[in-house]
Amino acid sequence: MSIKHLTSESVRRCLHGVGYEIFVQSFFDSNGDGIGDLNGLRQKLNYLSDLGITVIWLMPIHPAKTYHKYDVEDYMDIHPNYGTIDDFRHLVNECHERGILLILDLVANHTSYDHPWFKQAQLNSVTNPYRDYYIWMDSERVQKLGLNAFDTPDANLVGLWHKVGPESEHFDWETFEKKSKTNISVNKDDRVTSKLHEKSLTNLKPEQTITNTYYALFDPRMPDLNYDCEHVQDEMCHIGRRWLELGVDGFRLDAAKYFYKPPRLKSNITWWTKFRNEMSRINPSVYLIGEVWDLSTQIAPYLRSFDSVFNFELADILISCILYEGNGSLMLKSYMKILNTYIKESDKKEVIDAIFLSNHDQNRVMSVFNNNLSKAKMAAALLLTLPGLPFIYYGEEIGMLGRKPYDKYRREPFLWSSTNCQGQTTWLESLYTKISNGCIPLDKQLEDSNSLVNHYKKLIHIRCQSDILCFGLLRPIITKIRCLCLFEREYNNKFIFIAHNIGSRRQCITIPEIYRQNKGKIIFSTQNENQIMNNGEFNLNEYSSIIIESD
Repeated sequence: MSIKHLTSESVRRCLHGVGYEIFVQSFFDSNGDGIGDLNGLRQKLNYLSDLGITVIWLMPIHPAKTYHKYDVEDYMDIHPNYGTIDDFRHLVNECHERGILLILDLVANHTSYDHPWFKQAQLNSVTNPYRDYYIWMDSERVQKLGLNAFDTPDANLVGLWHKVGPESEHFDWETFEKKSKTNISVNKDDRVTSKLHEKSLTNLKPEQTITNTYYALFDPRMPDLNYDCEHVQDEMCHIGRRWLELGVDGFRLDAAKYFYKPPRLKSNITWWTKFRNEMSRINPSVYLIGEVWDLSTQIAPYLRSFDSVFNFELADILISCILYEGNGSLMLKSYMKILNTYIKESDKKEVIDAIFLSNHDQNRVMSVFNNNLSKAKMAAALLLTLPGLPFIYYGEEIGMLGRKPYDKYRREPFLWSSTNCQGQTTWLESLYTKISNGCIPLDKQLEDSNSLVNHYKKLIHIRCQSDILCFGLLRPIITKIRCLCLFEREYNNKFIFIAHNIGSRRQCITIPEIYRQNKGKIIFSTQNENQIMNNGEFNLNEYSSIIIESD
C-alpha cells in the first residue's frame, strides 16, 4: 500500500493548527470487544476533522503488558487489541487525505521487562551483547547508597534499583499505591536522595561482574536503556526510520530529559541531535516534540533538537489564572518571558511552542474546575488564542472528568452517546466521566449551540482560518484589573485584539483605536452585545471573550 504524504506547506500549516492527544484504547471500538482500536479511530476521523484538528498524537500503540502501554515489548509492531500494520497504514492515509498529521508516542527511555533485549540481558554472561543495553549495579552498593527515590514531577516512589525476579516482573502499581498512600509522600528530603543518585551514576559504566539489580526510573516493569551504549542508539534510530517509512509524520518523545543518568543536558542534546538528523534523512519535514517536564530555562536547550516541547510551566499558570480568576497580565508577562527564553537558548528565530491545559498524567481540567462549564470555556478560549500549537487531551472538548490517585481514571472511555451506542469502549467502567456526575455525552452537546464542544469547535475554526492567530506574535496589553487578560496578535503588519474576562463580574474595557467602529470587525464573542460603544469602551461580561480583527 502506497503512503500519501503532505506537502511541506501543508505540514507547516498543520503545525500551527491544533493538536489532539488520543489514548486509542478509550476512544472508539470497531469490532465490539470493548477496546478502542485503530479502525475505530479511523471511523472517527471525520469528527476530528470537523472539530478542526490538524495534528493527532497517539499514545503508545505497541505490544505491552500494562493498559497504558508505556512498557513496550516490541517497537516494530502494533498491539493486537489495536489492530495490524495494515490498519495503521490505512489510518495514516486517511489522516493525510484530511490534511491531518499523525505522530506516535515513542517510548525510548525504557523498555518492558518482557522485551527480548531485557530477557537476553538477564543471561549470566558478561559477554552478552544485550547486557550493555541496560544499567546494572551491585545490590550491596545500592543498599549502601540508599537510593530509593528521585526528584521528578512524576516521581517513582518504588525506588530506582530493582532485582530481576517475580517481584519486579509482576509489580502492580494499584496494589502498591493502596498500601502506600497513607505513609509515602514526596518531599524536600527526596532532593538529598537525588544528589546521592547523581553521584552514584556519574560516569557509570556497565558492571563487569554479574549482578541482577537494574535501574528503572519510572516502574520496576520498565528498565531504563543505557544510551552510553551505541547499539542502543542505533536500535532507536532504526525504529524511528521504520515508522517514518510507514508514513508517520513525527514523534512525541517520552521522558526526553532522562536518557542519561543522571539527566545530563549536553549528552541528551547530542543524542537528540543525532536522532533528528537520522529521522530527517527519511522525512525532511519530520516533527519532533519532546516531553521535558521542567521549567522553561531547563526546557529551552532541547529546542536545538526538537521542533516543540510541551509547556508545562504555562499550563500551570494558565489553569491557576482561571481557577483563581486573576493574574491575567502576569500570565502574559510570564509567557513572553518563556518565549524569549526559548528563542534565546535554542538559537531559533521561531519556536512552535506546544501549549496545553492537561494531559494523561494530570487531573483533567473539568475536574480541577469542579465541573464549572464557564471556567472550562474560559480555559479553552485562552488556550486557543495564544501563540503556539495548542494540544487538546481527548475528551477535554466535552468536559470529561478524571483525577488521581489512579492514572487509568484520567484515561477513561470517551463518552460518545447517552445510550450504549455501538463503538463505545467499555474496557474500563468510568468512575468520573458519567452522566450521573454531570457529564454530557458528545451527541447531546452537538445539538446544543452553547455546549462546550461547540465552543471549542468555533474557536478552533476561527484560529485555523486566521494567519494572525496561527502565526502571529504575542503583544500583551498590561492592565491593573486582575481578572482581565488583554493582548494583541500581529502577523505581516495585521492585528487582532483579544480580551478575556476570567472573573465573575462584568468589566469595562477600552478598545484600542485601530479596532473602533468601522476599523475593526468582531470575529468572535461569547456574549450578545456585539456593538463597540462610541467612546471605544466595551462591557465584557463575566467569563467572556471577544476577538476583534483590524481592517
